[in-house]
Amino acid sequence: MNINELYKKLKQLNDIEKYTYDLYNTRITSEVDIRLKEHFSNKVKNDLWIINNEKLMNESEVIAIHKHDRFIKFDKHKHDYLEMMFVYSGKINQVIEGGKIVIEKGEILLLDMNVEHSIEAAGFDDIAINVLIKKEFFDWIFMSQIADNDLISNFIVEAIYGKNKFKQYIHFKTSENDKVCNFMIQILMEYYDKKNGMETAIRAYMMLLFNELLRDYKKYLTSEMVSKIDSTISTEILNYINKNYKVITLKSMADHFSYNPDYIGKLVKKIIGKTLTELVKEKKIKQSEYLLHNTKMSVIDVITEVGYSNVSYFYRQFKDQVGVTPDEYRKK
Repeated sequence: MNINELYKKLKQLNDIEKYTYDLYNTRITSEVDIRLKEHFSNKVKNDLWIINNEKLMNESEVIAIHKHDRFIKFDKHKHDYLEMMFVYSGKINQVIEGGKIVIEKGEILLLDMNVEHSIEAAGFDDIAINVLIKKEFFDWIFMSQIADNDLISNFIVEAIYGKNKFKQYIHFKTSENDKVCNFMIQILMEYYDKKNGMETAIRAYMMLLFNELLRDYKKYLTSEMVSKIDSTISTEILNYINKNYKVITLKSMADHFSYNPDYIGKLVKKIIGKTLTELVKEKKIKQSEYLLHNTKMSVIDVITEVGYSNVSYFYRQFKDQVGVTPDEYRKK
């Protein structure tokens, strides 16, 4: 497939577009609206429309590509996957969390799973591509490549395990970046050609695409939003440590957040400035200080209560952090 063949492919009407073409710029009936929601969702609820990856992706797929359906308005909805929209031609008008956004030709919009948005009906020349990304795509190999970039790695982590606390998106205004456009065109040609090695090639181009986006990321997000993302992730991590400090390991925390241990270790150090070992030690010693000061528990019982099994090691750790031994601390 070449660029001209790709253009013709994308301009063609798919089944949904053929069905809705005559209704473009007219009021869509409630019956059509319900059919649309049933096509994209497992459950249709008027107050909350969630587009399901099961409707759009095979179980084995971690990345899927779908041309955005033209001539129809998408009411307010969320996704259960990360979505990246690339505007191939024309423009796409969206309302995201109450604010109007226009994504122009060559630009990219990255949405997390928590964001509510609606999309105005696209015209014949308004062609956009939706890249659907499951969290499995961001395995430790991929994350290791972007872990040094605060914005994207934190965005992805918070999108996946942020418990809907912070809704975020990034609008990459890359219309003048030829590399971004070329990478997306290569991804699309691989996807539509269906040749051997397609999945490997798409992953490689996605890596290059994200690498290019990272280079100028500061243009696309305010310092306030970056700070909010960092703060929310820090809170999630510290809350988990405070609840599980007696038995926590890097592996157990990685399992909880569905990430590779090496990556979550880097994330903790980057966001909080200390290693998991340092944070757990501080929590255990702080808790032992509290127990020594406020209870009549023996030192041995305190040691056991906070999760230590080696008495002499605890004494060394306590004196290193507090400056005195546990016995001396209690006598103060």
